Amino acid sequence: MANISLTTACNRDCAYCFAGPQRRSGVSHMSVETFEKALDFLERSGIDEARLLGGEPTLHPEFPCLAEMALQRGLRVRVFSNGLMPEPALRWLESHPPDRVAVLINVSAGAKGPGFFGRLGNRVTLGFNIQSPAFDPAFLLDLIREFGLSPSIRFGLTHPTADGSNRFLHPAQYQAVGTRLARFLEVARAAGVEPSFDCGFVPCMFPPGFPEALGPVAADIGTRCSPILDILPDGQVVCCYPLAALAREPLPERETAAALRSRFSERFSGYRRLGVFRECAACQVRESGRCNGGCLAASMQRLRPAVAAVSRVEPAAPARGWVVPYVDQPPVFWERLEHEFGRHIREVYFPLPGDVVGSGRPPQPAAQCEAFLTRSRLPRAVLVNPITLSRPVAEIAPAIIEALRRLIGEHGITSATVSNLLLAARIREALPELPLAASILMDITLPNQALMLKGICDTLVPASRIMRDLPALEALRAAFPGRIRLIVNEACLPGCPYRVQHFHEMCAGFPRPESLCGELLERQPWMRLTGAWVLPQHLHLFDGVADEWKLAGRVTLRDAPTYRKVLGAYVHRRPLAAHEIGGGPASPLKAVEIDEEFYARTLRCGRRCHECNVCREYYDETVA
Repeated sequence: MANISLTTACNRDCAYCFAGPQRRSGVSHMSVETFEKALDFLERSGIDEARLLGGEPTLHPEFPCLAEMALQRGLRVRVFSNGLMPEPALRWLESHPPDRVAVLINVSAGAKGPGFFGRLGNRVTLGFNIQSPAFDPAFLLDLIREFGLSPSIRFGLTHPTADGSNRFLHPAQYQAVGTRLARFLEVARAAGVEPSFDCGFVPCMFPPGFPEALGPVAADIGTRCSPILDILPDGQVVCCYPLAALAREPLPERETAAALRSRFSERFSGYRRLGVFRECAACQVRESGRCNGGCLAASMQRLRPAVAAVSRVEPAAPARGWVVPYVDQPPVFWERLEHEFGRHIREVYFPLPGDVVGSGRPPQPAAQCEAFLTRSRLPRAVLVNPITLSRPVAEIAPAIIEALRRLIGEHGITSATVSNLLLAARIREALPELPLAASILMDITLPNQALMLKGICDTLVPASRIMRDLPALEALRAAFPGRIRLIVNEACLPGCPYRVQHFHEMCAGFPRPESLCGELLERQPWMRLTGAWVLPQHLHLFDGVADEWKLAGRVTLRDAPTYRKVLGAYVHRRPLAAHEIGGGPASPLKAVEIDEEFYARTLRCGRRCHECNVCREYYDETVA
C-alpha cells in the first residue's frame, strides 16, 4: 500500500486533520512528472491501486488527467475525498465503472447526502473519523440506503501529529469509543452493512469477545500500524502523515515500497515497544502478536510534554504550557486539577522513585504517588537532578536508565529533568525517545553552555542567577534551538554562594537544613527583592524568551487550596503578592507591592548592586 498526495489544497479546515502541517506550509500541487514517477514506483512495487489523497485531491487542477494516467497503466483508482468536489472531477469519476474507480468520502456527523451521491452510487464508500466518544454514526446507514452507496463504512480514529498540535482522540477515551462503536456495529451488520477499520484500533477498546464476533474483518483491529508510505506533492515520501515531521525520504528511482517500509520501520522501531497504554508493556494479546500496541504517533505522545492527556477542545494547544510539581494529594485532587487546568498543564513532575538518585530536594510525602501514577491522566515527568551525583556517572547511570525504562513502560512518563550533562548523554543514548530537560541545577547562563546541550537536551531551564536578567535570557534564547523553560517562583538569590551546599544538604539525607542565607538576609533584607521570581501579573515581560513555565513548590504548595490558587493565578495571569507565590526562604516574607516599573527595571539593570541603590530604596519605601 502507498498513497499519492496530489495537493495540499483543501476546502475544509478540520481541527483533527493530521495533514495540517503540510497544508500550512503553503498550497502545492504535484507535477505531472512527479506523478509519473509515483506511478512507476507503484508498478515497480507490485501495487495495483493508485490511492489519491490530498488535501482534497480533486482540487488538483489536472485531477482528471492524472487519474486517467493511472487507469491507463492498468491500476485501479481510489480517491479519498471530503465530498466537496469540483464538477470536472465529478464527471470523470462517474464516467468510469465501479470496479475501476472507487471513492471514499469522509463525512461529518449529521451530514446530509450531497446531490452527487446519487450520481456516483456504489462507487462511494463512506468514511467516518471518530474525534470524540460522543459520536452517533446512525445517519450513515440512512445515507447508504438512500443513495445506494457501497454497503460498507470505514472507521478511523483521529490521530495526533508528531507535535500533538491537532485535535485528536486520546487513548484514555478509546474504551468509551469501543463500547459505543460495538453497539452501532451490531445494528449495521443486521442492516447488511459491514465495517472496516483504519489504523490505530486496538482489541482492548472493545467489549470482551466483540472483536472475535466480527469474524475476518477483525483482523485489522490491533495490527494496522506500519509504514503506509505517503508520497507528498513535492516527491518526498513519509512513513505516514502523523509522523511526517519526523522522517522523510525522496521518492526513489529504483527501490520498491518494501525497501522504504523497511527503513522507516527500523527508524521507528525503538518506539514500537511503547504502546498507547501503560498496560501494553505486559499485555498478553500484544505478546501473542494479535496487537502491536496501537497507533505509533499516539504512543509517542506519551513521551511528548506538549500534549495534555485529555481530549483537545481547540484546534491547537496553548502556545505555552505549565510544568507543575507533584504534591501528595489523593486522586480527586488531580482529577479536579485536570478539569480546571488540564489544557494548560504540560506535565506534572515527581522525583525518581526509590533510592537510586536524589531529586535535588528533601524526600517528600509520597503515600498517594502510586495512585497518581496509575490513575491520573495528566502527563508526568521525572526529576533526576541532585546537585551532585553520589557515584561516578559510569557506575550510577545503568540503574538510573533502568528505572527510567520501567517508568516509561509502566507509567508513560513524558520527559526527565537531569542536572548532570554526562548522565543526560548516557540517557539520550539508551533512551533516545525520552525528551530531556537541562535542570536549573546545571547552571546554564551563557550561550556557549547552551551549545554544549545540542543533541542531548530538548529543553533548557536557565540558571536562577539570570532569571531576572533579560539580556542574558535573550542570548540563551538565540543560542539554544530547543525550548526554554523558566521557573517562576523559586526565589533563590542570584548567584547565591550558599546554593550548592544548601542543595547538597537537602538531598543527601541530612535533617532538613535551615536556610543558609538567613543571616545574610537579616543584614540586607532588600536582597529579597532581587530573587529569581516573577509574579503572575509580570509574566508578559518575558514573552519572547520563554516557551513554557515551571511552578516550584513541592513543599510550599502542599496545601490543595493554595496549590490551585497559585497555579490559577499564574495560568490566568491574575495578580499575586510576592509572599503569596509559594517561593522559598529567600523570597519576600512580608506583604510588599511590586510595581511593574520597578520590576521591569530590575530585568535590565546588569546586576550592579554594588553601585546601585534602587532595590534598597524601594524596599525601605514599601516595607519599612
